Amino acid sequence: MGTKGEERARKFAAFEEKCAALQAAGYAMRDKTVSIGRANWLGLLSALPFAAAVLVAAFLIPHNYALVGFFWADLALFFAALFVSIPVHEGLHALFWAAANGTFRGLSFGIAQATPYCACETVMSRGKYLLGSLAPFLLLGGGLSAAGLCLSNVTLAAVGAYNVMCAGGDLLVAYRALFCRAEKLLDHPVRCGFYAFYREKKS
Repeated sequence: MGTKGEERARKFAAFEEKCAALQAAGYAMRDKTVSIGRANWLGLLSALPFAAAVLVAAFLIPHNYALVGFFWADLALFFAALFVSIPVHEGLHALFWAAANGTFRGLSFGIAQATPYCACETVMSRGKYLLGSLAPFLLLGGGLSAAGLCLSNVTLAAVGAYNVMCAGGDLLVAYRALFCRAEKLLDHPVRCGFYAFYREKKS
């Protein structure tokens, strides 16, 4: 088994160990994950209303397209911004999960089915999990969209809308975390989503 296979096995073993420890401590466990492929489609549907609202608003107000005022430079900047957004997106997950948990330990990055991801091995409260999950949507998607609308710049708003769409899977996971009412959440090392842990009621 190669290095990647060994790392994958280590992640699953650590994940299963934490699940077992929580169950031994009296928590009931529920699987709140979906496959990466399914998350991509459902995520697009989740993010589409937000992205559409940004673009419609950008075109309804007086607007311009220029970033620096030169067509080819603006075009290059636009596509560079789309490309750079991808690693920044995953970095924001890591940064905010690290801030919430007080450590960068347990964070990992990877690509599954051509989809980059950041996973966190730390057991978290619902609030901490949501903080890291929604950071790219709020900062990259919401922040750049708001900047584009405030500056009446369709190109910048389009970068924001793109980042909103990229956060579709995060929105899908956040919806599940927000309404699951679990006390503890554990991010899945490969699949999209988490395992939710509830205190079992004593009879």
